[in-house]
Amino acid sequence: MKLLFIGDIVGRSGRKAVKNHLSHNQYDFIIGNVENSAAGFGITDKVYHELKDTGINAMTAGNHTWDKKETLSLINNWDVFIRPANLSNKLPGAGYKIFDVLNKKICVINLIGRVFLYTSNCPFETFNNIYKEIPDDAFVLVDFHCEATSEKQAFGYFAKGRANVICGTHTHVQTNDLKMIDTNTLYITDAGMCGAECSVLGMEAGNIIERFITQIPHRFTVETKGNIMFNGFSFTIDDDNIIRDYKLISEIYPEEEM
Repeated sequence: MKLLFIGDIVGRSGRKAVKNHLSHNQYDFIIGNVENSAAGFGITDKVYHELKDTGINAMTAGNHTWDKKETLSLINNWDVFIRPANLSNKLPGAGYKIFDVLNKKICVINLIGRVFLYTSNCPFETFNNIYKEIPDDAFVLVDFHCEATSEKQAFGYFAKGRANVICGTHTHVQTNDLKMIDTNTLYITDAGMCGAECSVLGMEAGNIIERFITQIPHRFTVETKGNIMFNGFSFTIDDDNIIRDYKLISEIYPEEEM
């Protein structure tokens, strides 16, 4: 079985990159982080269905989960959407889901880090609690949406041997450390992003530069000009859930009309 994880999808440019990469879909199961997919902040019902139609089978989120008001009322209707599990249990939505794929169970867990992000429950303890509920034969993938590389790496070594894949998201900059950290635990600090290649984390550079210089808030806008970039990684698992091969993906598509 061949699986694909897609880094943070940023706005219209990111969605276009995903469509380009999946135009000849060669995967049995696809996971994508979608928390920036609607104009760079959050997700809407329209964008949810658009991404699902491209072939994404599981969608994870992060600190921008609730940026669109409609999310609170619609999240329980989005059957493949997973929000961070270590947020308040009073919030709607699921923090992990188990999917049946080709006679396998694939468990996708979404967690959010605590360093430099808003207050949340401990992701380490939350993983422990979830892991107790997962069937023994499930293949476990964790999207750890986190700012600090140290927190991601610490979680990787904490969960190795239990999680089969531990994937960092949030920084939008792909790291070159896709590797096995246990006999069957694949790890990467950050999968990167899908969006405009010449941008600041997928956004137009001008307003962000102005904010750094003046310290005055400016509205961030998704960059839609220039080449677009697709970041992620693929891997294959055998009948015994053993990871047999893995590959970092970073593709550039020439500028075209958005």
